[in-house]
Amino acid sequence: MSRRIDLLVLGGGPAGYSSAIRARQLGKQVVVVEKERLGGTCLNRGCIPTKALLESANFYGSLKSAQNHGVSLDVTGLDYGQVVQKKNQVVDNLVGGLEFLLKRREIEVVVGEARFNSPTEVQVGQEVFHPEKIIVATGTQAAVLPGLEPDGRLVLNSDQMLATHTLPKSLVIVGGGVIGCEFATIFSSYGVQVTIVELTDGLLPPEDREVSQTLLREFKKRKIQVLTSASVDELVRGEDRVIVKVTQKGKEKEIEAERVLISIGRKPVVPEGYPGEITSRGYLVVNDTFQTTTPHIYAAGDIVGGMQLAHLAFEEGMAACDFAFGVNTKAQWFVPSCVYTKPEIGSVGLTEEQAREQYGEVIVAKYSLKGNGKAVIEGEDSGFVKIVASQDQVVRGVHMIGPQATEIISNATVVLEQGLTLDQWAEVIYPHPTVSESIKEGILSGLGKGLHSL
Repeated sequence: MSRRIDLLVLGGGPAGYSSAIRARQLGKQVVVVEKERLGGTCLNRGCIPTKALLESANFYGSLKSAQNHGVSLDVTGLDYGQVVQKKNQVVDNLVGGLEFLLKRREIEVVVGEARFNSPTEVQVGQEVFHPEKIIVATGTQAAVLPGLEPDGRLVLNSDQMLATHTLPKSLVIVGGGVIGCEFATIFSSYGVQVTIVELTDGLLPPEDREVSQTLLREFKKRKIQVLTSASVDELVRGEDRVIVKVTQKGKEKEIEAERVLISIGRKPVVPEGYPGEITSRGYLVVNDTFQTTTPHIYAAGDIVGGMQLAHLAFEEGMAACDFAFGVNTKAQWFVPSCVYTKPEIGSVGLTEEQAREQYGEVIVAKYSLKGNGKAVIEGEDSGFVKIVASQDQVVRGVHMIGPQATEIISNATVVLEQGLTLDQWAEVIYPHPTVSESIKEGILSGLGKGLHSL
């Protein structure tokens, strides 16, 4: 069966379904092709399930520290299978809500895998589509390195780790990026002996160095072993455990663990027969309007590379749709980044190192959460707020590690989008006592007017 439609969207993740919804708002006939479930990696195997596990882990950790609040509890049991079941319920509920939302908007969803028969013809099963425009939003999947292939039993990727119903006694995580650090937080909270092996000289390479160093210290307090500047040479798989052979700064060592998590990043999923240009790393080449090298095909989300974040994918998906149908719109943003470790990390804009490279001398203002009443009350005062501004006082980057950092960073994103200076930002009043008022203290510090800092 052959059909002509206005827009065919390949992929039902954040970039895909946001572009489909935007197309319906423009009055277009839309079909979304999704080979699994709506929501993509974020909803099914990424952002949402990991945060559900983190919520349970944080609750468990709170119970263990109840004595600090004068509460006597004897926490003797943990049903991790129930934790996973709760995570699955959260995901199922949100997927169901998304399915309902698209159905009410009269967006047709076709389950299957798309294949380009030609630049203008896409086949899904027995159906053939001839769309006016195509948006590719097929996302990414867990990357694999030779010798570190997951087997789903002893060596797992992040998808498989999310599905496991039992806790190992020990876990080696290969990769100290966002995925690795969040899983380290989850499993260490339950008493699992966690070791991270990271190739670079610090955790979370894209983050501000001081933030990464602070997280490393906090991980050590949580008895998470971190091996930086280290590479995995070999995995020796036994009956019920793995020997991980590691080289760190020229020295060889072996780590024994019940499970190994491979979190070395992700690779793009390109539809079969895709007719456009692809980068050396496999991502789709797009211009500044998300148009590929095949003019009627656009692409958005993780498949185009860059910062692989769901909230950016939403914006890119909507923008790609607008551009595809002749609506001029915004295509560049200040994108906040959040890491849901304990403590949390929120950042937006340039790091101190990046700002110095671009602007030379910069203003760097910091405020320790040890002076923040709310953070002290919560027992999470080891972090800080760091604000980076150019010499003209325009704010260029904000970085925070501490409680609620992932919520508070949105405030800084508005400041960067509006191009505000430290003086202008200082006019904003923050409520007391809150963790967010540490932002105001950081601003005042940068202006030499610190109230609760020297």
